[in-house]
Amino acid sequence: MTAWAGAWGAGMYRGAVSAPIVVMPTGFSALDQCLEGGGWPAGMLTELRVRPVGIGEMRLLLPVLAALSREGRLIWVAPPYGPYAPALAAHDIVLDHLVVVRPRTHKEALWVVSQGLLSPAVGAVVSWFTDIREQEFRALQRHAAQGGRWSFCFLPRDLAPKPSRLRLILEPAPEGVRITLARKAGRPVAPLVVAL
Repeated sequence: MTAWAGAWGAGMYRGAVSAPIVVMPTGFSALDQCLEGGGWPAGMLTELRVRPVGIGEMRLLLPVLAALSREGRLIWVAPPYGPYAPALAAHDIVLDHLVVVRPRTHKEALWVVSQGLLSPAVGAVVSWFTDIREQEFRALQRHAAQGGRWSFCFLPRDLAPKPSRLRLILEPAPEGVRITLARKAGRPVAPLVVAL
């Protein structure tokens, strides 16, 4: 799996020179076709809204996390469940590069995520918050852009909307996970089901 650089089409259409984005394929071709550039964007906080937790949402990230674990550390901040090492190893995650942090406070969690996003030794940061204020979310977005890292933030489905450039709403489906994309700009995308 290799990273790919592309440009946001809307900026090019308006005649503006937009900064290229770096993406990595998701491992799911139907999802890649719906995402700008054809994969998960680096330097952007990808918001994942889940209800209920435990519907297979982590399987969406395993292909990209496997690739990134070969390049740097994976930081998981406050996961609701402990990682199951045999399953992660079966998906080619380099276990020696996985760091699980269980902060005692919300403030500590924000600090760990920020530091991970700014560290050149980190490939990706995956975080779970039960609540987050808009200004805190914006600060994490700035750090993701500054560090150029891949960042995924799981939030409850019913939390007030955040200023995301990319939000995926995940719901259970008989065949896997139903994904509804919500983007700040661009054409709306019909929900799709990804088999897991």
